[in-house]
Amino acid sequence: MKAVTHSPNAAASPASRWRLRGAAALMGAVLMTTSCWGTGSETPSSAPTIPSSPESSPPPTPPARLTTAWEVTVTGSGPLIGAHEGLVVAPDLATGGSKLRMLNWADGSEVWSVDISGDLTGFERPEKVSDMVSGQVALWAKTSQQRRSLFVYSTADGSLIGRLDEKPEHYLAMAASGAIYEMDTSNEGSVRISRAPSVKEAHTKQWSIDLPEEAREWFWVREHDGVTDFCVDGQAGPVHEYACYLSVHTDDGSPVVKDGVWHRSAWVGNVLVGHKENGPLKGFDQHGKELWTSELQDGYPLGWGDDLVYVTEGTHRSFVGLDPATGKELWRRDWDEGSFPGLVFDRTPSPQDGPLSVFVPSPSIRTGVLDPKTGQVDLVDHQITKAHDVIPTFGGALLIPTGDYYAPTWIALDPGKPGTLWDDVLKNYDTYATLGDRLMASKGDRIALLA
Repeated sequence: MKAVTHSPNAAASPASRWRLRGAAALMGAVLMTTSCWGTGSETPSSAPTIPSSPESSPPPTPPARLTTAWEVTVTGSGPLIGAHEGLVVAPDLATGGSKLRMLNWADGSEVWSVDISGDLTGFERPEKVSDMVSGQVALWAKTSQQRRSLFVYSTADGSLIGRLDEKPEHYLAMAASGAIYEMDTSNEGSVRISRAPSVKEAHTKQWSIDLPEEAREWFWVREHDGVTDFCVDGQAGPVHEYACYLSVHTDDGSPVVKDGVWHRSAWVGNVLVGHKENGPLKGFDQHGKELWTSELQDGYPLGWGDDLVYVTEGTHRSFVGLDPATGKELWRRDWDEGSFPGLVFDRTPSPQDGPLSVFVPSPSIRTGVLDPKTGQVDLVDHQITKAHDVIPTFGGALLIPTGDYYAPTWIALDPGKPGTLWDDVLKNYDTYATLGDRLMASKGDRIALLA
């Protein structure tokens, strides 16, 4: 069975109209678990605020042993959704599942179950919405014609809070706050983006903004520090499995940077770093003031606490450390295509969740941890071949299916360290997913929490 992969905050991963190139196969890929913003201390008002990573809180390390905390059997189970109040199990419509259930995080016992087959009549499959506001759980459902509807349920009793149908030439996204963002692409040459406070108030627009054609993307959003980033999944390239292309102020929708529709962008503290396609890399403060310009070749910026790392594209790959306040090059690490021949994925939401790890699967799996302040990385060859996917999990461990694609052998690695982790418990399941800081496993109708 194919692995369940983790994609931050993604409600869906549809194809883009013009910029989305389609993700390449993982074989020959590079994985870096990284972040796009940090939080921390203040600097004088004359300089942009660059929050620092807490030196007193080193990244966690994987536990030495992993066990099955609990296991339950849920007939007709589909996508698993990590809510604040418990584990929500959506129905698998293809096998006749009809119930939405919530299980207790402590022991897997059923808190409630509700038959939602009436809500999902005419739909083929539900898809989860991650990172929901407390008290709610949301599902996307698709028809055979790829029409989508959003269903939001109460975690108190499973009752339906609201439904929102996606209209033709309109795209919807739901933020972790419960806010609804809608993109109207019905007017040729421009798009209109609106924000509503919740699914129940979806027709109460707090603001609407008009943007040029290049903002036309199916998208997901993340809200942080008073701004909203618009991002798209599946963009090929050496850094992200997604790319962010627009940042606006959450309160009024005004773009952080005038004409700020990017090819790729990332936050490093309160500095927004991005570039137009084939354009120079630029840094801006949170008010849109340009701080610097760098003539680096095309690539991907990524932020890790107070560090800015830029990865260039092309056959000659360079990892470059930059000062986010000035754009000054601090260090450069060059690799040729034979050493690092594929993609780099951005999956970890904060520096405290794990190291900045590098994964090279071919010809055998090699892992290491990149020091974002120096560019130093030492790779360990694990002498394991045929990796199909990588799931970053707690403590910075990497969970990897190898061997037969349909009946894989699962291994877990601590990046940059020899040996494997947790071999005994992994053989009991065939699918894994990270939900927040929890690792879920399943096989058929069996669902387990690993701890």
